[in-house]
Amino acid sequence: MNAFNAFVTPEYPVLFSLRSSEPREPWEGYVPPGGPDVPAEVEAVPEGCVGISIALLIKGLPSFLATHVVPREEAGAIVESLESGDARVAVVGITVTLEEEDEAEPSPAAFVNLLCGDGRRIVVARILGQPESHTPEALARYVIKEISRGVQVPDLASSAG
Repeated sequence: MNAFNAFVTPEYPVLFSLRSSEPREPWEGYVPPGGPDVPAEVEAVPEGCVGISIALLIKGLPSFLATHVVPREEAGAIVESLESGDARVAVVGITVTLEEEDEAEPSPAAFVNLLCGDGRRIVVARILGQPESHTPEALARYVIKEISRGVQVPDLASSAG
């Protein structure tokens, strides 16, 4: 079994919001996130699920990690974990094999995990690097450094190349 290095941030306060597939009545003046012209399917959460958007407060500013969609019956336990105190981010770099056009090509990947105050680990993102650009460890170090600077995870996915 391979040993993997996990790179861990200091603790940060956790911010989160919940979104459900349950219909709700809009109130007067309500503008959906993203503006009034956002198509309904962009905000859709599958029936029976809850979308938990997770961010950390880094250097006084919210930094978005991911939206985690979970079955409704699991949402309560995850919310309890998110409310259990400050959290850390752990990033592990490993090599993954992607199959494209009948060719298996190993690529570096960084898996971003949220370590909640109660010990729960939530996998929030996988960031792929280009095969020739990084080792898995170098990609993980880059990702953890950028998260600690407040760079948002969706922005990292486009810059990790």
